Amino acid sequence: MKKTRIYATILSLVALVTIGLAGCNKSSQSGSNQQASFKNQTTKKSDVKSTITKTKQLWYVAGGVNAKSNSGLEAYRFNKNGKATVYNVDKFYKTYNAAKKAKALNKAGSLKATFTTKGNKTVINFKGKLSGIPMTQKFTVKKTLTGTNKSTGLKVAGYHIDRDVDEDVTNAVLVKINN
Repeated sequence: MKKTRIYATILSLVALVTIGLAGCNKSSQSGSNQQASFKNQTTKKSDVKSTITKTKQLWYVAGGVNAKSNSGLEAYRFNKNGKATVYNVDKFYKTYNAAKKAKALNKAGSLKATFTTKGNKTVINFKGKLSGIPMTQKFTVKKTLTGTNKSTGLKVAGYHIDRDVDEDVTNAVLVKINN
């Protein structure tokens, strides 16, 4: 009975994420029109870890820069020790403090993040509990991107990623606000 509940909960979580990402369209810019400061930090794949862990900002995971989702977004806040706190948020916020002030940070859990770079490929592996359920996932960083979220008017910068949750791989973006 307990195993059935756990499997049902995990499948429900995966289904929600998949449905949310499936309804998203990809509309972002990439390449040469990146802001210089971000481009300098992220042109080398080995810089992914330092770029992500140096900031106290939220890193948003969505199907695209202008993805529409009825269930909100996931926001990750990394620390230098390899821990990522995961929140559910309703939209992009300019700063962590702005999201906190709006009482929009619904903590989903904490994950241990490990970064592996081999050649031109950076992979971020996560392990821990979300909503009390053990889980693992993997982000494979593909290329950098910049864009503007139309609903908030905020400029974002980050990465195109392949997100692997229980061997279900989806295209997504991992971005931070770059205003």
